[in-house]
Amino acid sequence: MKERTLCRRQMMQDLMQIYREVVADCPQGTTQTQVYSMVVSHPAPRFYIDARMAHLRISPMMRGDRSVLEKLSPLKRQMYEDLYEKVMALSQKKGFWHKSLYHILKEAVLEPAPRFYIDTTRMGQIWREKNIETRQQRYKRIGKPYERKD
Repeated sequence: MKERTLCRRQMMQDLMQIYREVVADCPQGTTQTQVYSMVVSHPAPRFYIDARMAHLRISPMMRGDRSVLEKLSPLKRQMYEDLYEKVMALSQKKGFWHKSLYHILKEAVLEPAPRFYIDTTRMGQIWREKNIETRQQRYKRIGKPYERKD
């Protein structure tokens, strides 16, 4: 399976886990949008991007060219800036001194990230997708076809 698909699945699983933790600690009357906001700003277990894709943006940044970030959304821009900082920190560690940028990136994307780099709208979409997937699996187990009610 492609690394990108694996990243996406892992992000969905991690988001759902953080969602459950956040909801458990929320006071009564917290809106769904507020919960989504708390979830997406929560520290993430990793950067959800594959090393090849990150290499396309980080490599020019290493040469001082930050124009690759200009067309990106503010959240994506921030993700690459934070990832760049992780790469710089890792490259100074003894085990990474003479390693290629790609090798360092493969490790850097697995480092904890300061947040999930998605907005609350995307979080809502992921939440709905996950709920539909769960219902489909439940109906499959009991042998009934799932009919979506919109």
